[in-house]
Amino acid sequence: MIVPTNRRLTFLLLAMSVVIGAIESPVAQAASLPGVMSGTAVARAIMKYFGKEGTEEATEYLARQGGRELAERVGAAAVREGGQEAAEQVSRLASKYGPEALSALDNAPELAPLLAALDELPESQVRGALARLSAGSAGRELAQTVGRVGVSALKSELKHPGVGGMLARTLGDDGAELATKLTSDQAIAVGRHADDLAALPSAPRQGVLALLRNDTERMVAFMGRFAADNPGKTLFTAATTTIVLAESERILGGDEIVFDAEGNPIVVSKAGIAGRTMKAGGEAIAHVSVNYLQPLLLTVIAFVVTFATLFLLLKLWHAHQREKLVTEGMLREPETIEGSVVEKKAE
Repeated sequence: MIVPTNRRLTFLLLAMSVVIGAIESPVAQAASLPGVMSGTAVARAIMKYFGKEGTEEATEYLARQGGRELAERVGAAAVREGGQEAAEQVSRLASKYGPEALSALDNAPELAPLLAALDELPESQVRGALARLSAGSAGRELAQTVGRVGVSALKSELKHPGVGGMLARTLGDDGAELATKLTSDQAIAVGRHADDLAALPSAPRQGVLALLRNDTERMVAFMGRFAADNPGKTLFTAATTTIVLAESERILGGDEIVFDAEGNPIVVSKAGIAGRTMKAGGEAIAHVSVNYLQPLLLTVIAFVVTFATLFLLLKLWHAHQREKLVTEGMLREPETIEGSVVEKKAE
């Protein structure tokens, strides 16, 4: 007779407990048999996930980590909400993705919407989605959001982990749709204002979201400038949102919102990127002019004046010399008077 190992004995006892639980009484059997059978199918799917070489590991998971109770709970929820088709989908997920799939599905307050969303995802994204859904309280929040928003919440969370799901949870379908169009840095910037946006009435909120969708880069840049220039101030209040929507062209063009002495928001004109560039260029030119060009120009002027003065003095000296030579020549030249040569004498 072959004596089974402790792990195999544990697994046999586990299987016996499932069977005994299913046949305890006629009433209990009628009430719980579908859930128990589904739980058993899920447990078998977990065994399949670990494979023959991982039988002992699977047995230990089911016996010691509450795996059996988890399998029964998820299996029963699947049968209750979606019937046999949902139970089979749970088994497929468990056999392919293992205990992580059970933890993810157990986090869902309602299993059917989550199963439908997972079914809509590309197969390459399912494992990542299950990992996010199984992550404790964050996974439960994401599962609740998926139940309310649908598969777009999963897609936004997969694109921007930790932020995309929050935008979907806070702003609903609009937040999920917006998240899929943003870069990670842009999603983080918008996420800082998500609660304030959600608190706005529908019309102004939709106006701001339209600006974010249609002119994302400039709108996100404005939000970043506002946060940097006004620490502790809320951007999307009723008053500031009214100004943003009414003066969107000015604001997206570079103008800023500031607060007057009474705390009322107003729009002030500031140089845009081109203006700031020209200003910086002008300052650079002025610096070069003051520190380099002006001294050089003064040096050139001094050189020209000196050269001109020397040239003029030289010309005068040459003129004087010529005049002197002419005078001396005239004094030596004899004069003829009535056929006689008379020398000029100097007086």
